[in-house]
Amino acid sequence: MKYGLCIEMALTDIPFEQRFKAAADLGLEFIEMWFVKDFSFNGTPEELAKLASDAGVKITNTVIGAPDGSIGGGLTNPVNRSQWLDRAKMTIDFNKAAGIPMSIVCTGNTIDGMSEAQMTESVIEGLKPTVEMAEAAGITLLLEPLNTSYDHEGYFVDNSTKGAEICRALKSERMKLIYDCYHMQIMEGDLVKHIEKSLDVIGHFHSAGVPGRNELFKGETNYPFVIDQIEKMGYDGVFGLEYEPSMKKQKDSVKRVLERLP
Repeated sequence: MKYGLCIEMALTDIPFEQRFKAAADLGLEFIEMWFVKDFSFNGTPEELAKLASDAGVKITNTVIGAPDGSIGGGLTNPVNRSQWLDRAKMTIDFNKAAGIPMSIVCTGNTIDGMSEAQMTESVIEGLKPTVEMAEAAGITLLLEPLNTSYDHEGYFVDNSTKGAEICRALKSERMKLIYDCYHMQIMEGDLVKHIEKSLDVIGHFHSAGVPGRNELFKGETNYPFVIDQIEKMGYDGVFGLEYEPSMKKQKDSVKRVLERLP
């Protein structure tokens, strides 16, 4: 399996720009980040691409908007459609210029007064022009279901079945699902069977220990088994490590996680 590290949650004891080389020194070829503006990085796409190239790593994905819609407006509320599309275009254009192949889509939270069917329709209608932009740019979108029990109360897509249905409704190879094992262990469990059911639209994975969102070897999820099953299903993409180190020396934490994975 190819592993990637989210440098927004790990290696945070060193400056953002230094995390690229630190990840490479740990033997990682892939990393990922969140927002491309007004967050950890505020440079140009060319500057970001050079950081990655100089370190010898590849950035797999970014994130378009905040899960609750506070950045980017979200997709569940059609009133915020223009705000979402502006944010999506900015991120997709940045990704293309920086050579980053994917970006995560979060739906936003549920909206008072709207039914689930109405919100689903709003998400799909908002994604249609977003997918068109992604197709033109050669960027793949990753729709992410999240847990509403601990981390993202009120979030709209809280299970992989709903997320996969939305992805299939868009009928595009540029619209995929990101299966976050941490979030889905909390919300649905039975990870291997759920992954198998949605593998046709899964484009990326995230992971962390449950409970706590710490090292993968801490908690109830048998990640070596899950990863072995994913490989047997034929998945050949990157498996993302999006966890918060609990160890004082974060480089040691990442090293130990990698040592315990197949």
